[in-house]
Amino acid sequence: MSVFSHSRIESYETCPKKYEFAYLIKPPKGPDGIEAFMGSRAHDALEWLYGEVKVCRVPDEEDLVGRFRQVWDAEWKDDVRIVRPDRTADDYRAIGEKALRDYYRRYHPFDQAVTVGLELRVTLPLDEDHEIIGYIDRLDRVSDGVWEIHDYKTAATLMTQDKADANRQLALYELAIRQMYADVREVTLVWHYLALDCEVRSSRTPEQLADLRAQVLESVKHIEAQHSFPARTSNLCDWCEYRPLCPAWKHLYQTEALPEGTRAEESGVVLVDEYLRISDEMAALKARQDELKDAIATRAAADGVDRLFGTGGSLKVFRYTSIGLPDAKDPRRSELEAELREMGLWERFAVLASYPLSRAIGDGALAPGELERLEPFVTRCEGVKLYPARNR
Repeated sequence: MSVFSHSRIESYETCPKKYEFAYLIKPPKGPDGIEAFMGSRAHDALEWLYGEVKVCRVPDEEDLVGRFRQVWDAEWKDDVRIVRPDRTADDYRAIGEKALRDYYRRYHPFDQAVTVGLELRVTLPLDEDHEIIGYIDRLDRVSDGVWEIHDYKTAATLMTQDKADANRQLALYELAIRQMYADVREVTLVWHYLALDCEVRSSRTPEQLADLRAQVLESVKHIEAQHSFPARTSNLCDWCEYRPLCPAWKHLYQTEALPEGTRAEESGVVLVDEYLRISDEMAALKARQDELKDAIATRAAADGVDRLFGTGGSLKVFRYTSIGLPDAKDPRRSELEAELREMGLWERFAVLASYPLSRAIGDGALAPGELERLEPFVTRCEGVKLYPARNR
């Protein structure tokens, strides 16, 4: 049985290389980021709170904050990463404490529903060979047939309603609990944004849940078919625990570890600095070349000639008109195709879209049998492209 989770799928979608590190290679992880650390401690405190409520004990507000402080101190390590230079660990601790106080005041005495499970492990078979697992922060039974799935977030950015309605994680949990319990008629998905003192709610139709199940199975099979896992750089890299091992960042860490004053002499640094310098020079030359091109065209038109001469050669001025047609994203594209079909010209001008096909082959997006049939037509040439990025 192949076991996946929402987090595992999301990891691949965010960065295939991070997925490879986390689920295939599994090297020792780097230290936690402060945001994840704070979120885990808030989860710990709320799990304790509702555990107390389940046995008919309602802690007071200071008890909840005290529990947060206790688990913070017990779990704290000095290597917890703080990416933002304008924040300290005490800042995040204060944010967590305020969030829990706001939550306590909003929901006290915590009798809105009966808590069925805390950090509840759920499983969802997708087919005979694939299964989804997950952990629900809190599962509530509001009344007969009416349930709620709760998820705690400590992010400072509020999820939009559109994103909530498209969220995969809690909808998968809904599929799981509908399978686990007979008395499930209506389910509401609830996200608690603790730092913002608000919640977002959503629900799913049976048709949406059936579509989701099929889509997730397709995604899982696609991931399993992959053989290469390229790094996908973004701002999220700053929070990735595998960054020192990642081929997109490893050289940076290697050079930062060099003795002070020697980094600029490292061979890779020398190559990059020279390449970027030449790129700047070429960009300046290209800008000047474009200015000259416009001036030459203007002069030739004014003189009524199509060729200008210099001491070392000449330039022919060729004027042309580019033909533009609606591309695949243009709503007029379908109208153009209909006209061509009606005129009997479709077969004459319809051509194979080689780039999308070659990309599908390279990305492993085709089924093994499909790829095998196309392989005799495929040629593979190794190439290199460079994408400069300036230091921030």
